[in-house]
Amino acid sequence: MEYQLEEQAGSRTVAMGGKIYSLRMAKGMTQEQLAGVLCISPAAVSKWERNLANPNIEMLWALADFFDCSIDELVGRRTKELEHAGEYDRIRLRMAETAEELLVLSEVSRQKGLLAMEEELKRYQGESSFLKFAVGYFLNAMMENIIPDQIVGMLNNYAATLPPFEQAEGRMITEVLGRIVSGERKELIAELAASYIGVGYREKIGGSRILLNREMKREELIAKYGGRVVASGRTALLEELAGVGNFEIQVLLRNLDNATLTAALCGASGAVVTKFLENLADRVLVFICEDMDNFKGGEEEMAAAQGRVLELFRNIQV
Repeated sequence: MEYQLEEQAGSRTVAMGGKIYSLRMAKGMTQEQLAGVLCISPAAVSKWERNLANPNIEMLWALADFFDCSIDELVGRRTKELEHAGEYDRIRLRMAETAEELLVLSEVSRQKGLLAMEEELKRYQGESSFLKFAVGYFLNAMMENIIPDQIVGMLNNYAATLPPFEQAEGRMITEVLGRIVSGERKELIAELAASYIGVGYREKIGGSRILLNREMKREELIAKYGGRVVASGRTALLEELAGVGNFEIQVLLRNLDNATLTAALCGASGAVVTKFLENLADRVLVFICEDMDNFKGGEEEMAAAQGRVLELFRNIQV
C-alpha cells in the first residue's frame, strides 16, 4: 500500500512543517531571517518545521500573508494536492503513454488499414487493458455493420464501469478510436487526446518523446547522468539518499510530484540521480530525463525542491 500523508491531527503537522520549510527555502531564507520577519525566535520556526509545535492562528495568518498562500495550503488541505501529487502524475503520465499509443495506431491505420491496429497492439506493453479491449471491440462491431457512433456509445458505457482513476482514460480511448475510424487528421487526434490529459501534459504527447526513446535502452538513458556532480553546496541535501534501499526510494517517489523531483535531481550528484532513476517506471523515466535536460531553474529552486524531498523522506521514516 502506498504511503500517504493522512489528514489526522497527528499527521497534519507533517504536511504543515514540510510546507513551511519548502516555502522558506523557495525564498532562499534562513530560519533566522523568517523569524525576524515574524518577530519571533528562530527556535519557534525550527519547531514548526520539525513538527514539534504548530503556529497559532495569528502566526498562520502572518505566514499565509508573507508567503502569499492560503491557510488551507499551509496546513495541507489544498484539495489533497500534497498528499496525492505523485498519484496525479502517475495517472496523467499513464494517460500520456496511452495517448502516444493511440497516435501510433492512428498512423498504422492510415498506412495499412484499420485491421493492422490489432497486430500493432501485440507489441504494446503499457498498462491500459481497456485499450486492447476497445480496439478489438471496435473492429468486431464494425464487422457486424454497427455504425461507429453506436460503437462509441457502447464503449463509453464500458468505460464508465472502470475504476474511477481509469474512467477518463477509457473515455479518451473511446473518442480517439472513433476519430481514427472516421479518418480524422492526426493533428486533431493529438489535440483531442491532450484535452483529456490536461494543460500541464499537453506537450508530452503529439511529438516524439516516447517514440524516440523506445530505441534507447533503459540502462543507456540512466547512464547519461552517472557523472554528474552537485551543483553547489546548497544542493547537496540528498547525498545521503544514495545509500538507502530501493523500497524507501520507491515509497518516496510515490509521494513526489514530477516538478519537485526534476528540480531536486538537477542539483544532485550522479549517484543520487541514478538511485532515483533506477526506481522509476519506464514511462516516467523518459519524461523525467527529458524534463531534466530542459530544466531552466536555478540553485534556489533546486535547493528548495531538495529540501522538500528530504523532509518528506524523514516523515516517511517516522
